[in-house]
Amino acid sequence: MRHPVHRPAAEFRGRWYDRLGISAATLCVIHCASLPFTIGLLPALGLGVLASHGFELVFLGLSTAFAVLSVAHSLHFHRRFHAWGPLLLGLGILYGERLVPAIHEQPLAHAAAMSLGGLLVAVAHWVNLRRAHADCACPNAPDTAVGPAS
Repeated sequence: MRHPVHRPAAEFRGRWYDRLGISAATLCVIHCASLPFTIGLLPALGLGVLASHGFELVFLGLSTAFAVLSVAHSLHFHRRFHAWGPLLLGLGILYGERLVPAIHEQPLAHAAAMSLGGLLVAVAHWVNLRRAHADCACPNAPDTAVGPAS
Protein backbone atom coordinates (compact mmCIF):
# COMPACT_ATOMS: atom_id res chain seq x y z
CA MET A 1 0.00 0.00 0.00
CA ARG A 2 1.46 3.35 -1.02
CA HIS A 3 1.33 6.38 1.17
CA PRO A 4 -1.55 8.58 -0.08
CA VAL A 5 0.70 11.54 -0.80
CA HIS A 6 3.78 10.05 -2.41
CA ARG A 7 6.78 12.36 -2.48
CA PRO A 8 9.70 10.98 -4.52
CA ALA A 9 12.20 13.46 -3.06
CA ALA A 10 11.29 12.50 0.51
CA GLU A 11 11.41 8.81 -0.42
CA PHE A 12 14.88 9.23 -1.93
CA ARG A 13 16.00 11.06 1.21
CA GLY A 14 14.68 8.22 3.40
CA ARG A 15 16.60 5.62 1.39
CA TRP A 16 19.72 7.77 1.57
CA TYR A 17 19.35 7.98 5.37
CA ASP A 18 19.15 4.20 5.62
CA ARG A 19 22.05 3.50 3.28
CA LEU A 20 24.26 5.97 5.11
CA GLY A 21 23.07 4.54 8.43
CA ILE A 22 23.95 0.99 7.36
CA SER A 23 27.43 2.18 6.36
CA ALA A 24 28.01 4.10 9.59
CA ALA A 25 26.72 1.29 11.81
CA THR A 26 28.87 -1.25 9.95
CA LEU A 27 31.93 0.95 10.46
CA CYS A 28 30.97 1.17 14.13
CA VAL A 29 30.83 -2.63 14.41
CA ILE A 30 34.22 -3.00 12.72
CA HIS A 31 35.72 -0.30 14.95
CA CYS A 32 34.32 -1.79 18.17
CA ALA A 33 35.22 -5.37 17.29
CA SER A 34 38.79 -4.56 16.26
CA LEU A 35 39.62 -1.99 18.93
CA PRO A 36 40.82 -4.46 21.61
CA PHE A 37 43.32 -5.82 19.10
CA THR A 38 44.49 -2.52 17.60
CA ILE A 39 44.44 -0.22 20.63
CA GLY A 40 48.24 -0.29 20.95
CA LEU A 41 48.75 0.42 17.26
CA LEU A 42 46.45 3.44 16.92
CA PRO A 43 48.63 5.97 18.81
CA ALA A 44 51.65 4.91 16.76
CA LEU A 45 49.70 5.75 13.61
CA GLY A 46 48.50 9.07 15.01
CA LEU A 47 44.95 7.73 15.34
CA GLY A 48 44.76 7.58 19.13
CA VAL A 49 41.60 9.69 19.08
CA LEU A 50 39.73 6.68 17.63
CA ALA A 51 40.33 4.84 20.91
CA SER A 52 39.12 7.67 23.14
CA HIS A 53 35.87 7.68 25.08
CA GLY A 54 35.11 11.15 23.72
CA PHE A 55 35.11 9.84 20.14
CA GLU A 56 32.88 7.00 21.23
CA LEU A 57 30.37 9.34 22.89
CA VAL A 58 30.23 11.68 19.90
CA PHE A 59 29.78 8.79 17.48
CA LEU A 60 27.13 7.23 19.73
CA GLY A 61 25.19 10.50 19.92
CA LEU A 62 25.36 11.13 16.18
CA SER A 63 24.43 7.57 15.29
CA THR A 64 21.48 7.69 17.69
CA ALA A 65 20.18 10.93 16.21
CA PHE A 66 20.67 9.67 12.67
CA ALA A 67 19.03 6.28 13.32
CA VAL A 68 16.00 7.79 15.03
CA LEU A 69 15.67 10.37 12.24
CA SER A 70 15.81 7.67 9.59
CA VAL A 71 13.33 5.30 11.20
CA ALA A 72 11.00 8.15 12.20
CA HIS A 73 11.08 9.37 8.59
CA SER A 74 9.80 5.99 7.41
CA LEU A 75 7.21 5.90 10.16
CA HIS A 76 5.94 9.31 9.06
CA PHE A 77 5.75 8.49 5.34
CA HIS A 78 4.94 4.76 5.36
CA ARG A 79 3.37 4.08 8.77
CA ARG A 80 5.73 1.11 9.30
CA PHE A 81 7.13 0.08 12.71
CA HIS A 82 9.32 -2.81 11.49
CA ALA A 83 12.70 -1.25 12.32
CA TRP A 84 11.89 0.11 15.78
CA GLY A 85 12.45 -3.25 17.54
CA PRO A 86 16.06 -3.85 16.48
CA LEU A 87 16.80 -0.13 16.72
CA LEU A 88 15.60 0.25 20.31
CA LEU A 89 17.28 -3.02 21.35
CA GLY A 90 20.57 -1.95 19.74
CA LEU A 91 20.47 1.52 21.27
CA GLY A 92 19.53 -0.01 24.62
CA ILE A 93 22.61 -2.23 24.50
CA LEU A 94 24.85 0.67 23.42
CA TYR A 95 23.65 3.00 26.17
CA GLY A 96 23.37 0.20 28.73
CA GLU A 97 27.01 -0.64 28.13
CA ARG A 98 27.95 2.95 28.88
CA LEU A 99 26.04 2.86 32.19
CA VAL A 100 27.35 -0.47 33.53
CA PRO A 101 30.97 0.01 34.69
CA ALA A 102 31.60 -3.76 34.90
CA ILE A 103 31.06 -4.04 31.15
CA HIS A 104 32.43 -0.66 30.11
CA GLU A 105 35.78 -1.15 31.86
CA GLN A 106 36.46 -4.65 30.47
CA PRO A 107 37.86 -4.35 26.92
CA LEU A 108 36.42 -7.58 25.51
CA ALA A 109 33.01 -7.20 27.14
CA HIS A 110 32.95 -3.56 26.00
CA ALA A 111 33.83 -4.59 22.43
CA ALA A 112 31.24 -7.38 22.39
CA ALA A 113 28.42 -5.19 23.73
CA MET A 114 29.22 -2.27 21.43
CA SER A 115 29.57 -4.57 18.41
CA LEU A 116 26.24 -6.27 19.13
CA GLY A 117 24.52 -2.91 19.65
CA GLY A 118 26.03 -1.48 16.46
CA LEU A 119 25.05 -4.60 14.53
CA LEU A 120 21.45 -4.26 15.70
CA VAL A 121 21.39 -0.61 14.62
CA ALA A 122 22.70 -1.67 11.18
CA VAL A 123 20.01 -4.37 11.02
CA ALA A 124 17.38 -1.77 11.91
CA HIS A 125 18.50 0.41 8.99
CA TRP A 126 18.48 -2.61 6.67
CA VAL A 127 15.00 -3.66 7.82
CA ASN A 128 13.82 -0.09 7.40
CA LEU A 129 15.23 0.09 3.89
CA ARG A 130 13.70 -3.22 2.83
CA ARG A 131 10.38 -3.32 4.68
CA ALA A 132 9.27 0.28 5.09
CA HIS A 133 10.13 1.27 1.54
CA ALA A 134 8.99 -2.01 -0.07
CA ASP A 135 5.67 -0.60 -1.25
CA CYS A 136 7.13 2.47 -2.88
CA ALA A 137 6.65 2.93 -6.60
CA CYS A 138 9.78 5.07 -6.94
CA PRO A 139 12.31 4.11 -9.62
CA ASN A 140 14.94 3.70 -6.89
CA ALA A 141 12.83 1.26 -4.81
CA PRO A 142 14.54 -1.94 -3.59
CA ASP A 143 14.31 -4.86 -6.00
CA THR A 144 13.04 -7.24 -3.35
CA ALA A 145 11.43 -6.91 0.02
CA VAL A 146 11.87 -9.18 2.98
CA GLY A 147 8.49 -10.73 3.66
CA PRO A 148 5.18 -9.00 3.15
CA ALA A 149 5.23 -5.21 3.21
CA SER A 150 2.12 -4.95 5.36
